[in-house]
Amino acid sequence: MQQLAEGQKMKTVLIAQAEAEKIKKIGEAEASSIEAVGKAEAEKMRLKAEAYQQYGEAAKIALVLEALPKITSKVAAPLAKTNEIVILSGEGSRVTGEVNRLLAELPVSVNALTGVDLSKIPLLQKMTSAEA
Repeated sequence: MQQLAEGQKMKTVLIAQAEAEKIKKIGEAEASSIEAVGKAEAEKMRLKAEAYQQYGEAAKIALVLEALPKITSKVAAPLAKTNEIVILSGEGSRVTGEVNRLLAELPVSVNALTGVDLSKIPLLQKMTSAEA
């Protein structure tokens, strides 16, 4: 009877230990899974932030480049109807110098930003050749 009782006791202890080990292993597996998911989500967020940062700059540049032709066409529309521009200024006036500077810098700036070569526009060719 005593051996049966000890056997039963040993069985109960071993079953309890096995159950405890099972619970421990399940907990460790769940913790490992949560950690892996957390790390993956953190990496995903980091990559997303990096992509948004790059996209943000690209989006700004795209918006500017998209708007430039519209702005340029609105500004150039009256000039397209002009055959000749004569600028009158007195001595000591900075108007001529400023206009010449603008005419010299504008085509280069627009070309750098948009790739459009304004120096091939007949009116601007005429104006810049008149300067020289």
